Amino acid sequence: MGVGIDRKHLYTALAIYALYIALTIYVVANTEDTTVNRYLFFTVFDNKAPILTPLFTVISMDDYGRALFWIPVALVLWYVGGRYRRSSVLMVSAFILSLILGEFMKHVLYEPRPFLVLHITPLIHESLDSSYPSGHALIVGTGAYAAIVSLPWYISLPLTIEAVLVSYGRVYVGVHWPLDVVAGWLLAIANVELTRALPWYQDLIYLIMRKLLGWFSRSGAPSTNY
Repeated sequence: MGVGIDRKHLYTALAIYALYIALTIYVVANTEDTTVNRYLFFTVFDNKAPILTPLFTVISMDDYGRALFWIPVALVLWYVGGRYRRSSVLMVSAFILSLILGEFMKHVLYEPRPFLVLHITPLIHESLDSSYPSGHALIVGTGAYAAIVSLPWYISLPLTIEAVLVSYGRVYVGVHWPLDVVAGWLLAIANVELTRALPWYQDLIYLIMRKLLGWFSRSGAPSTNY
């Protein structure tokens, strides 16, 4: 198992982390209840399409558009093998970073959810933990960007559409500010790039996944060549 670092992806990750930090400093300094954030929020929240409301409600609830979608995606990619298994390892490796950093941010920075500040009724029940960043946007953005950089477009495109719908839905149902979603996607992309910069980390996750999922492999599927 090598310990090399891909500097191109590392520098890209650091640049995006810098953008995320700058946005976070802005949020801390101004709160999320700003004129622009309010305007963008109500542009989405007040312009509902009744035919789409059931869809946005379901995919925005708890883990329906997040874990219950992306875990099966990662498992199917693993099962198919070859380049798809490599994509699965990239996704899972980045998901781990996103879960850790997302939970860390939720604990060190508290920003109230929009329905608490604007005194509106959201379409779904949501916990009162920090709104920033959007955990849903962080996870689905991680999956989507990992798919974009590692899978053919005809597979990554529908996965990305699902991620965008979930992210939009979190504002649509009234539980996140637009800046929460932007922050989630920035952190997601940075985490994927950092994962791509650390091949040894992907190797480690691959070994763990092979140990746990060795039985869940298609017979005759090509190796990932790790």
